Amino acid sequence: MSMRFGRATALILLIAMPAAASQAPVTPARPATLAEVAWIAGHWIDDSKGDLSEEVWSAPAGDSMMGMWRYVAKGKVQIFELLSITAEDGGPVFRLRHFDQHLVAREEKDKPLTLKLISVKDREAAFEGPGQPTGTVRLTYRRPSSDTLSVTLDKDGAAQVFQFRRKRP
Repeated sequence: MSMRFGRATALILLIAMPAAASQAPVTPARPATLAEVAWIAGHWIDDSKGDLSEEVWSAPAGDSMMGMWRYVAKGKVQIFELLSITAEDGGPVFRLRHFDQHLVAREEKDKPLTLKLISVKDREAAFEGPGQPTGTVRLTYRRPSSDTLSVTLDKDGAAQVFQFRRKRP
């Protein structure tokens, strides 16, 4: 009789235990891949207000995508950005450097702005990291349609949205 009581008690204890305690540790989801952000590739422009905001991304090749952005106002370049997304152990990493019209960099030689992919879903990806010199920077890319790219720059709580349309040859 005492043997049955012992088994019944053990069964009750197993049933009463929280589910997490009885399961193996949860393994984190796998890191995202470069292929999951490949939809960013294309030639994107916004000239709706008379100035030109242009972003161009190559398709993935090897472990990277390469991009550039430029802003031209009143016929003169105001800023260039050189962009990259590289496949790394923890998932894609977005890096950028700002340059003036003479290609003088704003960031220090060994300190590009570096943003890690923090979320990715169907045609939406958010990259985030420390700003320079302080704060946090988040870039969120969205493709609401095949001919539209929206980029939201959130820097220290202030958001700026760039709306691009696909440039056709």
